[in-house]
Amino acid sequence: MAQPALFISHGSPIMAVQQSPTSDFLKALGKSLNTPRAIVIFSAHFDMAHDEAAHNIVITAGQAPETIHDFYNFPAHMYNIKYPAPGHPELAGNIATLFKNKGITAILDERQGWDHGVWIPLRLMYPQANIPIVQVSINTRLGAKAMYEYGQLLAPLRDDNILIIGSGGISHNLREVFKTPATPNRVQMVKAFTQWVEYKLLAQDTPALLNYLADAPHVLFNHPTQEHFLPLFAALGAGGKQVEKLFSDIELDILALDTYKFY
Repeated sequence: MAQPALFISHGSPIMAVQQSPTSDFLKALGKSLNTPRAIVIFSAHFDMAHDEAAHNIVITAGQAPETIHDFYNFPAHMYNIKYPAPGHPELAGNIATLFKNKGITAILDERQGWDHGVWIPLRLMYPQANIPIVQVSINTRLGAKAMYEYGQLLAPLRDDNILIIGSGGISHNLREVFKTPATPNRVQMVKAFTQWVEYKLLAQDTPALLNYLADAPHVLFNHPTQEHFLPLFAALGAGGKQVEKLFSDIELDILALDTYKFY
């Protein structure tokens, strides 16, 4: 049974406890997919850009990773939420081998837990927390092309009933959310960028997407830093030739929460 690859905009951590159109969508999405035997996920919050060895990949390899509450100033009860999905050390080792065979150093980390880019969407999609997960790091120092190639390396896993997910955000400018006064035309700038991304994805214009920092309109307004956009390229590389936009919503005027399916 083959699985798709997905790019999911995981939104604010508050989605773990507050109903929204996006949380409703993610609950329905989990029910709409064939149940995978495992999930491999690239999250915006597991970035190895600080690693002196820029080409290292870190892969979670613990049997029972902890839930990480890597956010601040949210309601106290959110820090008690657990998502006790198991890890999959054997699959982690197999993924490490795929990278090593391409000359990429892969580090197996038995202590790394699930950051909120993992457990926020997966808790909504699979609330029973019974599907094993392996998380693979991103690296903003390496950029879109490297993330796309990482996805390509893992694409064969989809044929083994393994769901591959990139978890980030189609737009992600938190500084602008709290800025007073707001930047003029900010809503229009988000719309222009997200429409460009949609058009290029549906047209399968991968070269333009890989060159998004030069080609996309208002790119640095939508992504002052790139960690929330790069998981898209891992999903794109892991997916098939078909692209489908599954969901679209905007929160706080400018945070776009689109989800795409690649199969």
